[in-house]
Amino acid sequence: MKSNEYRKALYISWTIISIFLILFLVLLYLLDNSLLLATAPVCPSKLKGSTCFLCGMTRAFLSIKDGQFVVAQQFNGGSMILFSLIFINSIIFIIEKIINLKKI
Repeated sequence: MKSNEYRKALYISWTIISIFLILFLVLLYLLDNSLLLATAPVCPSKLKGSTCFLCGMTRAFLSIKDGQFVVAQQFNGGSMILFSLIFINSIIFIIEKIINLKKI
């Protein structure tokens, strides 16, 4: 019985996260680059003079949106992988919801 409860909790968590990721992708494509760059917070690591694995990710995602994949890779080496995972998760989530909608 507990296994079923864990599975249900994981599914609910995945649903919530997926909704936020889809909203993120929609806003990324709807909002202007300058607005997104102006509202992006400054990384605390950058203020200390060091770097973190997410440094440059905002500019990299904006470059991916504009089709500049080489530039995105220069801003952050992991940006293409992370963007791909977010995009693939969103597609899987939408397909899963469509399939479950047909079952009802």
